[in-house]
Amino acid sequence: MIRNGKWLLAFALILMMAVVAGCGGKDNKPEETGAAESTPKATTDSAGDVYPENGLSKTEKVKIKLAIDENGYGRAWIDNAISIFTEKYPNVSFDITSSPKVGDMVNTKLAANKDSDMFDIFPGTGVSRSKLVDAGKIESLDDLWEREIPDAGGKKLKDVLVGGAFENHARYKGKSYHVPIGGGSTGMFFDAVFFEQNGWNANPQTWDEFVQLLADIKAKNITPIIYAGVYPDYLYNFGFGPKPFEIAEINGTLDTYIDNYRNMKLPTYTAPEYLETWKRIAELGKKGYYADGVAAINHTQSQMQMLQHKAALVPTGDWVQNEMKEAVPEGFKWGFMTIPFGDKPDQTKWIWSDSSGAGGMVIWASTPDLTKKWAKEFLLSFVNLDVQTFNAENAGIFPIRGDFGDDPQRIAKMQDAPRAILEYMGKNKTRFESMRKDVTIDHPAIAQANQLLAESANEMALGKKDYLPVFEKMDELLKQAIEATTK
Repeated sequence: MIRNGKWLLAFALILMMAVVAGCGGKDNKPEETGAAESTPKATTDSAGDVYPENGLSKTEKVKIKLAIDENGYGRAWIDNAISIFTEKYPNVSFDITSSPKVGDMVNTKLAANKDSDMFDIFPGTGVSRSKLVDAGKIESLDDLWEREIPDAGGKKLKDVLVGGAFENHARYKGKSYHVPIGGGSTGMFFDAVFFEQNGWNANPQTWDEFVQLLADIKAKNITPIIYAGVYPDYLYNFGFGPKPFEIAEINGTLDTYIDNYRNMKLPTYTAPEYLETWKRIAELGKKGYYADGVAAINHTQSQMQMLQHKAALVPTGDWVQNEMKEAVPEGFKWGFMTIPFGDKPDQTKWIWSDSSGAGGMVIWASTPDLTKKWAKEFLLSFVNLDVQTFNAENAGIFPIRGDFGDDPQRIAKMQDAPRAILEYMGKNKTRFESMRKDVTIDHPAIAQANQLLAESANEMALGKKDYLPVFEKMDELLKQAIEATTK
């Protein structure tokens, strides 16, 4: 177990690499849009008229069209980054479109097939990134790995990140199309004070202990688990997502499971580890451990019921504190656990964790060259410690800088919910899993399989529908997609 603040933070972030926006697209917030404007092309300046760190013009004005997926992390983090960036580079300005439905906007623009109308920077979530790469629509960011970070003593981006962030970063056909600049983790969040008052086990070590905890909670007429049935992936991804990996490690089949999972090989949904995970999900449902009427509950409603002590545990992400900051009652203390699947206390407890925030942003390849260069500079600026510290304090985004923990004052500025994860890791043997795919298959059968899971998840979780036929059908659809794309 790692207890030192610096190394605990580094360990906590080691496997954050692909993109998930913290509960992206699920907030009902008003849209903010600005009129799109064209950007000028680059010109040659004398040496005194360029910034020494990047060689770009100090005088030529550029406006970057930036689209933001306004989600559980809020918007302050992006506004702060823009403020710092434009103060340093006053010739650069931003035209911002902010919306929880920005993915729909991007897809509409893609369908119109008018390159000049697209955002210069936009989130890579909610769109088929592999299709964009294959069509040459988004820019490779491989060159950024070799760039020096101004406040890192000459270290390059690939060296300043936490261990493993560069090596394990998600790539497509060997190239990077985003860079990780923040992390997010998910699991079961709760009120540690409420648990202590009721004498509940806040750190179950085995599956049996976890099930006993739920029984103890229900015995006091409190709902043990509430989740966002409107978005059931909060349960099967945020709550139970990495559990098949945990089972595989326990059973000695981890290498095979990871290979099949990463490369979308069969069996995927009928793999023993995946079926065992759903067997346990359904077992809890049959015992009445999920909230009544869960299918009609969204993510903020589920989190609110936990805050109000109507339910004890809610599967969500470390952005929850920022997302629910106006509703957290006095005396509440954030607690965290992942669901242990082992039968021995010393077995590894797996946690879903991934890169988030601006780390999921991509750059439109047809953007004018000068604008594209400044867009890269902007994404790179998120790694600076002043931005990382603000994000940790005000948005709940995990810092991705390996040296963030060198200063205890920076650690102290982290929000309580993310810090609860670090405290949990200090007490348990844990491992992070990004649940990334190294192979992407774009075929209608894949979308059909995903839709089948989303439509069936609640009834399967409640034990009202047999999960096996669903997953057999999903593997059949996956097989169709594989065969169709390998001909």
